[in-house]
Amino acid sequence: MVSASPARGLGSLLRARAALCALGLLARLAHGSFRFRGVRLRVARGCFAPAFVSTGLLYDVASRALGGRRLGCDVGTGPGSLALALARELGAEVVGTDVDVRCLRCAWENAVANGLDHLFHPVACREAQALRSGAFEFAVANPPYLPLDPAGPAGVAACGGRRLEVLNAVLRDSVRVLREGGVLLFTASSLASVSGA
Repeated sequence: MVSASPARGLGSLLRARAALCALGLLARLAHGSFRFRGVRLRVARGCFAPAFVSTGLLYDVASRALGGRRLGCDVGTGPGSLALALARELGAEVVGTDVDVRCLRCAWENAVANGLDHLFHPVACREAQALRSGAFEFAVANPPYLPLDPAGPAGVAACGGRRLEVLNAVLRDSVRVLREGGVLLFTASSLASVSGA
């Protein structure tokens, strides 16, 4: 955890709240049909759409870094944007986990619509809690990283808790499910700093 002065901490908190407001607005508007890295997607209202920079950046790094790996998981898959694009690009089987069954159902429908249902396996659970330890060659996560308590659909997708407990749980579980030598790729932000910790 990062320690900061009270003034700096207040500035970080204000930036995090402003980012959450912007994400909330985008989340309400960003639903419907999308194309993401060669995959057609239907994104239900309230699911994290691939309209945000973090998803594209994570895909770009993962598609180059994970070549040759055939079994992975996407922790917090949402509508399956990243999982399905990586399954298509790498020919890898990808387990997608999510707590939102609506988004997970959307991910499965997207897998079927793109002919990737043989490579995508949805699992409803928090983080990767239902997955076996040491089972995967790679894990990817675009976790909630704002240092705010989650509330509402945008908050669940973006807020990692005041002490980033959600973000930390996602990363701990992602590491747990990796085989020795496995690769974890995830997104974070300078907004993920916590004051007074």
